Amino acid sequence: MTQMNRTLTYTAIFALIMAVLVPVTYANPTPQSSNFPHVISLGESPQGIRHWRILRHTLKIAVPQNSKAISQLIIEAPANIVLRESIDVSEESGKKIAAKVSIQGKKATLEFAESIAPGTIIVEMKNVKKTAVTTGDKFYKISAILADLNTELPIGIAQLRVI
Repeated sequence: MTQMNRTLTYTAIFALIMAVLVPVTYANPTPQSSNFPHVISLGESPQGIRHWRILRHTLKIAVPQNSKAISQLIIEAPANIVLRESIDVSEESGKKIAAKVSIQGKKATLEFAESIAPGTIIVEMKNVKKTAVTTGDKFYKISAILADLNTELPIGIAQLRVI
């Protein structure tokens, strides 16, 4: 094997390793995240398959100890994503949280029977449908209505990246 072929082979291997190691999703909390609910992460399953049409997206949201409880959660999907009412909410321990789910266009509103106290909650959006192949960055915008407030407050953006 010539030196040129070896260099090209190593370069290709390095590029593949870097592509695998780059995370597929990002989540950015709001600046007040130490005392305000915020998005921790967004996961996709199956991960990184651009042409897959039916997916599962999983959001993790932190409700800090010194924060007010969440009474509603609003999730706005990217343009190429269709949300379905098959959305489950649970605590990190796995205990289910009762939520009334309603979908209007790209927005899913989750109204909780009991306000969500401090801790980490997991929102499983099942049977999410892609209407087109995902290219570039796609953003979920997440807002919440806190207990005793009637105002929708942004709590973060979850970024779905496709390499």
